Amino acid sequence: CFDENSLNSLPFEVLCPAFDAYFDGKCFAATIEVWENEFMVTFETGLSLEERYSELSSAELIMTGLFACRNEKKHLSVGDEFCELGMFVINCVSEYCTLTTVSSGKKGLFTFSKGETISREITTTENEPELTIIRMKIDQQLFGKLKFTSEGLIEKASVINERLPDFKLTVIDRL
Repeated sequence: CFDENSLNSLPFEVLCPAFDAYFDGKCFAATIEVWENEFMVTFETGLSLEERYSELSSAELIMTGLFACRNEKKHLSVGDEFCELGMFVINCVSEYCTLTTVSSGKKGLFTFSKGETISREITTTENEPELTIIRMKIDQQLFGKLKFTSEGLIEKASVINERLPDFKLTVIDRL
């Protein structure tokens, strides 16, 4: 972020699970929506809500465990290319983060603050499509005057769309 003088790289790192699912043939579209110091990513695959460690679901684990998202990757090259910081680190530098995910007949609603789980609710669901929505408000005390830039986000999205031709990444600018 400081090298680029913007917050533009953060939403793309949060899309790492979508890129992993793309290479499995399970995710072909995602959206990044940005405000001044807040962003939301939406993609058409769910994060697993199966319990893994200490009663944490995989979804919660990748949000609260250092480099846990890299360990959940099926395609290690995706982690190497798209996930420099990891979801936990980005979650830690956020004032708040919400995660909604639907996977295998379950729906998870989570709230985090500075990397810690504030609330979690997992319920069963029927007929809801698999999806993930992650919304984060970046802590301005850590990043000072760094902001998202329309040009930078659109440029990064164009590179992804060229690199992954069957994947459609859309940027919605609310700046």
